[in-house]
Amino acid sequence: MKTFNITLLAALISSPLAANNIDETWKVGVFGDYIKSSTSKDNNIDWQQIEAGKGIGIDLQKIINDQWNARFELAKTRYDINNGRDHDYGTRAGIDAIYKVEDSNFYLFTGVKRFNNVKSYNAINVGAGHTFQLNDRFSVFSEAVVYRDVNYGYTDQGFKVGLQYTFGDVKKSPIVNKAVKKAVAPTPVAKKVMVVDTDNDGVSNAHDNCMNTPASVKVDSKGCTLYAEKTAAINLNVTFANNSSQLKPAMVNDIQRLADFMKAYKNTTVDIEGHSSAAGDNAYNLMLSQKRADAVKNSLINQFNIDASRLSATGFGETQLISQGNSRADHQVNRRVVAKIETKIKEVVTKK
Repeated sequence: MKTFNITLLAALISSPLAANNIDETWKVGVFGDYIKSSTSKDNNIDWQQIEAGKGIGIDLQKIINDQWNARFELAKTRYDINNGRDHDYGTRAGIDAIYKVEDSNFYLFTGVKRFNNVKSYNAINVGAGHTFQLNDRFSVFSEAVVYRDVNYGYTDQGFKVGLQYTFGDVKKSPIVNKAVKKAVAPTPVAKKVMVVDTDNDGVSNAHDNCMNTPASVKVDSKGCTLYAEKTAAINLNVTFANNSSQLKPAMVNDIQRLADFMKAYKNTTVDIEGHSSAAGDNAYNLMLSQKRADAVKNSLINQFNIDASRLSATGFGETQLISQGNSRADHQVNRRVVAKIETKIKEVVTKK
């Protein structure tokens, strides 16, 4: 039996890659797994002191797209019970949603399972796995998973190793018939294999998932536009006269810059912070700082048509001084309204 297993593995690894790729539709797998029961069950008579178990199972996956699969799983496990003096058999069945990490062989999954061993219970699970491709059809995989029992509150762990076979049509490269080529030697151009790239992005139509990309942008190996992430930010800092919450005309341009930013990035929100100098009563300064923050907020709403749900205004009084002195200049910089917005944006990577 050992010789047969080694021979089978060697045959799988050495199988010729007859196709460029496969239009994957289904995967079927067999696996062995190890289930470590919660340590709280080891000394629990109600659970017959159940410990770890080893099992075998099968799974069936439906390939939905390049990033998602759906999986049905069925397994049978032999558990150690009564402190290892006996054993019992259990079954497990359930479904998973699988997310494949882009440009890697790693994947994440989550799902629900029904366990039937000493007791029957339902569990939710999360886990991660890795696939190693032997050839176009066969691959091996390994997984680690955590099962959370929603009926009794226990947490089990699992580890799995298995072999998968992929179903799907093979896309073969065009084959040039050499005998015909000799017969029509005067017109070799008619037998030339042409690579069609309609949008001139460097990826042939046969492998291009995003047709008609602009010629000025960079694309990935599947012909889709590449994006780079960057941070866009804007700061607001306007000052006020002593004992005043009136907006100066010179402040309007700064407030308009903030409004233009929020109109350009419609998913942003902002907290407008009002501050005062240290001179005067604490309670009065808190009220005055709130009025200053409200003045900026109302300007954004009434003058620049920014939705009120995207704005909040908070007065801090003299609790956040930026200058601790007692001069006129110190008081002036402390009488202020500030705001800051940062957002992540994606920009198309263009060709140089």
